[in-house]
Amino acid sequence: MVKKIKSHSLGKLEIYIAPAHKVRHGDRTLFRKLFPKSTYMHIVAEAKKDGIINASAHSTHTSFTNDGNVVTFSPEGDNSKLAMCVELIDKKEKLENFFLKHKDLLQSKIVIYKEVEFWDLD
Repeated sequence: MVKKIKSHSLGKLEIYIAPAHKVRHGDRTLFRKLFPKSTYMHIVAEAKKDGIINASAHSTHTSFTNDGNVVTFSPEGDNSKLAMCVELIDKKEKLENFFLKHKDLLQSKIVIYKEVEFWDLD
């Protein structure tokens, strides 16, 4: 029994940030003042609220950003400057709306858009 692959064009937004970047928003409870929410966790939560098909965060083993310093993962060291990648997958229009809605949060981040295919079986 041969099945055919159906493909749909979607987009992928890749957002590169350091886990040390924190979000200061909403009600500032004592807990959130002491332990602000990580930006990458906030982006994933906002993507869920906005109905994005898929959102995930990946940590890297070695990275560098605009400051030029190469950072490598260490189980005993400070990994707060090691880059994270948050991937959002949905239609291009929805990703554009997400980017514009959260432009203040994403303004100084490296954000890349790619066209990808979503596969399904007939």
